[in-house]
Amino acid sequence: MLQQTTVATIIPRFQDWMNRFPTLETLATASEDEVLSAWQGLGYYARARRLYQAAQAIVTFHQGKIPQDLPTLLELPGIGPYTASALLAFAFNQPTAVLDTNIVRVIARLNNITTPSDSKEGKEQIALAAQEILPKKEGYAFASALMDLGSMICTASNPQCNICPLSSNCLAENPASLPRKKPKQSITRKKEVRLFYQRDDRIYLEQSSGPYWKGLWILPLALPIPLHKNYLSSITYPITRYRVTMKLYQGTGAPPKNLSPFSKKELQILAIPSPHRRAIEKIEKVIATKEHKDHKKIQPVFFSL
Repeated sequence: MLQQTTVATIIPRFQDWMNRFPTLETLATASEDEVLSAWQGLGYYARARRLYQAAQAIVTFHQGKIPQDLPTLLELPGIGPYTASALLAFAFNQPTAVLDTNIVRVIARLNNITTPSDSKEGKEQIALAAQEILPKKEGYAFASALMDLGSMICTASNPQCNICPLSSNCLAENPASLPRKKPKQSITRKKEVRLFYQRDDRIYLEQSSGPYWKGLWILPLALPIPLHKNYLSSITYPITRYRVTMKLYQGTGAPPKNLSPFSKKELQILAIPSPHRRAIEKIEKVIATKEHKDHKKIQPVFFSL
């Protein structure tokens, strides 16, 4: 949940999640729609889907107990080297290299690793260097200490080398310049046109099969692009390296058969990605404002005799 989200935002969401799915069994037996609905607004929905699949695998193949060895953990859906290492260190107190952002920064500076830390070679160098300083036990305390060191002393900017307990062993020639990263990809602007169908207070959506929002309910794409007179509004949102402008038009005629109708009450618990939920709310305000203006135009006029 913390990927690109602040701790303050996540705490209540995490508590809600744990109230809804207090055990691996309750998560594993929930429906995918229920899981995605509980995750909405956090983005990167593939994480929720993989967490769901991992819970199912643990319940089915491991008697509901999380494995305590690296190879078996890595076989679980969505569990990569970082998550597996974090589980071993923090859940099972095993000495293992937990390479989060803070620890990567500490290791890169301690060993003066100038290769970009997000490159394959850089990752290998940092992993090897981290492995060499692991203690024989107390993995929890060791990983926590390195994380705290990176977050409070060996910070991204203005590292406090004068009070760092590792300063006498640090090889960094210019600590503030490390770790280095590969050049960022430029932001690409994209445009998309989507349709809004509303019949009898029900809004029609389609279930996405695309790579970003697979399984979630979204406004349908408009092909071909509709006439300008049906234009309602637009929103802009970021996704990966794109900045997308979504133009919204009123759908005309009967809604396509691949769309499903939902009442406003159903929309509240439906798994809808944040940009599309925001678009629906904006369209509803536009339509309500238009209806109010039209109503004022046709107010009856009374004549006194």
